[in-house]
Amino acid sequence: MLFSEVMLRLGTAAAGVGSVVLAVHVDDPVMRLLAGLLAVMFLGPLAMLLVADVREWLGRPPPEVDPGGRPGAVEWGFVVVFDGVVAGFVYAGVLEVRRGGSSELLATGLMVGVVVLLLTLGVVGRWWRHRRG
Repeated sequence: MLFSEVMLRLGTAAAGVGSVVLAVHVDDPVMRLLAGLLAVMFLGPLAMLLVADVREWLGRPPPEVDPGGRPGAVEWGFVVVFDGVVAGFVYAGVLEVRRGGSSELLATGLMVGVVVLLLTLGVVGRWWRHRRG
């Protein structure tokens, strides 16, 4: 494994663990939710990377990736993780507005949500085309 690949995994792990520590020590419920969501955003893809590493160490070939074909399990994993995180950010924005705070978090969550939704629709569209054809 290359040095840059190891550093990618260590950096992602550090960011995820730091988010967990922040979530444990923060008293504000909205900030605790956001820190937990950040932990999921970092640790979810890290878990998928580590599973791929273990598969490689066991000598199993990586799955064939066809950019126009049926989405694989890893793509669906990323869809679930990032859609869930964005939904959580929108929910945290709603909580912030309901308690009288700023609407910036809600607006940011909605803007990022539109982008993630378009990416999700691309994956679902590829799955649908493969399923029909």
